[in-house]
Amino acid sequence: MTIIKIGIIGAGSAGLFAANELGKLVLRNAQISIFEQGPEIDKRHCPIKEEELACALCDPCRIMSGVGGAGCFSSGILNLNKNIGGHLGELCHDANLNADEIIQQIDDFFVQNGAPNKIFDPFEKAKKEKLRELRRKCASVDIRFVPVKQRLLGSQKTTEVITSIQKFLESNYNIEIIPNTKVTKFDDQRNLYFDGEKKENFDYLLIAPGRWGMVWLAQQCVKLGIKTFYEPLDIGVRVEVPAIIMEDVCHIQRDPKFHILSHTYNDFIRTFCVNHKGYVIKETYDEKIAGVNGHQLTTEGKSENSNFAFLIRQQLTSPLQDTTEYGKSISKQTSILGGYKPLIQTLGDLRRGHRSRKSLIDRNPVQPTLKDATPGDIAMAYPYRFVKDIIEGLEILEKVIPGVSNNSTLLYAPEFKRSAKRVDTNSFLESNKLKNIFFAGDGAGESRGIIGAAVTGIIAAHGIINKINCK
Repeated sequence: MTIIKIGIIGAGSAGLFAANELGKLVLRNAQISIFEQGPEIDKRHCPIKEEELACALCDPCRIMSGVGGAGCFSSGILNLNKNIGGHLGELCHDANLNADEIIQQIDDFFVQNGAPNKIFDPFEKAKKEKLRELRRKCASVDIRFVPVKQRLLGSQKTTEVITSIQKFLESNYNIEIIPNTKVTKFDDQRNLYFDGEKKENFDYLLIAPGRWGMVWLAQQCVKLGIKTFYEPLDIGVRVEVPAIIMEDVCHIQRDPKFHILSHTYNDFIRTFCVNHKGYVIKETYDEKIAGVNGHQLTTEGKSENSNFAFLIRQQLTSPLQDTTEYGKSISKQTSILGGYKPLIQTLGDLRRGHRSRKSLIDRNPVQPTLKDATPGDIAMAYPYRFVKDIIEGLEILEKVIPGVSNNSTLLYAPEFKRSAKRVDTNSFLESNKLKNIFFAGDGAGESRGIIGAAVTGIIAAHGIINKINCK
C-alpha cells in the first residue's frame, strides 16, 4: 500500500482541525506531520499567578506561536456563527460544504476535548425581551448589533483543551506534531526546508502558519510567484471600564459584537474580544512592538473591570496598499513613545489633548489591570483620523452602554489585528498556481479567529481528500 505523505505547517486551529479531518478520512494510508515553529503548550510561557497577569508574558514567539497557535492564550471565545471570523458561509458554499454543520462539528470536537458545556446564547427564551430591547436601542442610534451564540473556554481552560486535542490526534490517528521546528521555506515541488539545508518532500502540503507566520508566508509567495491580495487593517485601542458598566449587555451576549460608523469619516468600527471581569495584558511582537490584548482566565471572571478591543477598519489603495506595514509603523511609533511598553491614557485626557500622567492614573476611578504600561498621549502616535474615530465611536456606543464613554475610561494602545495577505486559491483553498499546495487560517488571510481558522482548515482537508480519492 502506497503511503501518502501530508505535511502541515502550523499547529494552530487551522492545522489541528485539518489534521483531525484528514485523520478521520485517510487514516490507513496517510502519514500526517504537523510542523510547529513554537514549543508545546506546557513550554509556551512560564507559570504566572492570576494577580500577576498584568506582567509581561515571556518570549513573544511563545505567546503567538506554539501548539494551539495564537488563540491558545486568548480568552478562548468560540463564535458559533458563519458571519463572524471571515466569509465562512461563502467559503463553505464554494466547497459544497454546509457552514452551520461544519461549525457545529468544530464545537462538538472542542466539547469532547474538555471545553465547558455552558453556551452563551442571546436567543434563549429568558433573554428574548432583553435582546429585543438591546437591538432596539442599537437601531435607534445607527449601531448594528450582531447576535452570536458563543462558547467561552477561558485562558486557563484553553490550554487544557488544546492539550487534549493534541493527545487525541496523536493516539487515534498517529499524527505527528513536531514542535520547535521552523520551516524556512517551501518550493513548487512540495519540499519543506528546515533550519540548515535539511528538506523533506510531501505529496500534499497545507500551509497554515497563523498570525505569527503571515509575513513569512507573504515573502514565500512572492518568491514562488503566487498572487496575494492585501486585506484591511484593524487598529484601535483596548478599552477598560468598570465591569458593572458591561454587566447587562454581557448577560445577553458574553462577547457582544457592535458595528459602528463614525460620524466624521464614516469609518467602520467594531468591538472585539470583550473580556467581562477580565484583564488587559501586554503582548510583545517582533521588532520591539509592545501591544495589548485581553484575557479572561475563567468563564466567570474575577476582575472588577471589563475590557474590549475597539477597532477601526482601514483599507488602503494606491500608491500604498500594504496594510501590514502601515499598521506596524503606527504600532512601532506607539511603542517607542511608551518606552517599548503600551501607552495608557484616560478618555478624558485624549478628548482634552492632554497627556495622562502617573499621578492622574493613580487616582483615576478606573484602575488599570495592566500595570506595565506607560501613561502618555495616544494622539502623539495615532493619526488624527483614528483618534477622532475612537472618540466619536465611544460616544455613539455610550447611548447603548451608559458609562463606556466616561472621562475615566482607560484606553491602551496599540491594539491592532494585522491582516495577512490573502493567498490566491481555488474553492478548496488550493493554490491556483502550484498543484497540491493548500492554504488555510489567519496567516493565509482566509479567516479571523479560532472557529474561522478551523473552518478553513477543514475546507482545505476536504480539498486534499478529494484529490486523494480521485487517484
